[in-house]
Amino acid sequence: MGQDFPVDPIAVYFHNPFCLSLCPYCSFYRVPWTRDAQKEYYELLLKELELWEKHIGRRVEARTIYFGGGTPSLLESRWISDLCQRLGLEGKSPDVEVTLEINPIQVTESFLQGLSGTPVNRISLGVQSLNDEALGYLGRRHKGSQVAGAIRLLRDYGFDNVSVDLMYGIPLMDMADLQRDLEEMLAVEPEHISCYLLTLDEDSTLYAEIERGDSPPLPDSEECRKQYELIIQTLRDAGYHHYEISNFARSGYESKHNLSYWQMLPYLALGASASGWLPPLFYTNPNDLTEYKEQIQRGELMPDAEELDGAAQIETALMMGLRLLKGIDSQVFERRFGGWLTEERQAKIQALQRMGMIKWQEGWLCLSDEALFVSNSVIGELL
Repeated sequence: MGQDFPVDPIAVYFHNPFCLSLCPYCSFYRVPWTRDAQKEYYELLLKELELWEKHIGRRVEARTIYFGGGTPSLLESRWISDLCQRLGLEGKSPDVEVTLEINPIQVTESFLQGLSGTPVNRISLGVQSLNDEALGYLGRRHKGSQVAGAIRLLRDYGFDNVSVDLMYGIPLMDMADLQRDLEEMLAVEPEHISCYLLTLDEDSTLYAEIERGDSPPLPDSEECRKQYELIIQTLRDAGYHHYEISNFARSGYESKHNLSYWQMLPYLALGASASGWLPPLFYTNPNDLTEYKEQIQRGELMPDAEELDGAAQIETALMMGLRLLKGIDSQVFERRFGGWLTEERQAKIQALQRMGMIKWQEGWLCLSDEALFVSNSVIGELL
């Protein structure tokens, strides 16, 4: 399958599943951290990367690198540097975006002393809220008052590309609480803000607590819509570019790595439960540490990869591309997926246009502002 691997530099994702504590709302694959387990896992990541190098007959060259989790900041700085070096990065580079997710309580002098010497040049800070009551509900370990100091410390150590996560639709928070969150977040001047609606999978701890009546229920859809609209208006007024349904950035600070996902460009993913896309193959590593370890020890890559046919690729590209506010360039889309605009799909687009949910803008197909909150339903109509 070596012929499927891109010649050009590629987006690379590393998943680190370990966490110091398990948030009750999270459904991502994560496990409790121990020092020995983390070291063994790092060695498995190296081994998986070696397998890819052997598979394609050369070094993997990274266009962007993203360390996600779990809690990827539990990786030692020297390990982060080693992994980046294997991808062609000897130090920081303005041409290669390297993102590390980190929690506010981990932003300390000692941690940043090591991290500042790595190729990491973008920080994704898991703030979620600045309201202590909401943070307690979410099982977060930091306090709202710690966030501004954490960002100042990041600046002191030269990190000038900071993204913060904000969550809305949290029980215990009303519109006024959300407005305060937004104002306090804007006061620390992050370059990028990701805003996510709190949703719960049925296997999450918090879902079970709500079902038992031990936790207050999530707000209804109308309240969540109002909160989303408040976020959009506030951040746009503050000069942020609303470039993706959930993401806002200062000019030039859009997430290059995540744009690979939304534009359906190839990306390599390493680690337990990590998913990658090497056209026409989509793969997911085992969602279990033991199974992942056994796969790597057998020297296997993508054992359960799925080959997407033309129709599946078109549907996935539509689903991802319409998340971008500018939408999809129909001419580029036609060159890439000839015949995508079938009569049936044209009829669906026209119906959604009449409803004010979708529009054509100089050859670009995009969602209207009215469709953003219900984007999944609108996009689903086209698939």
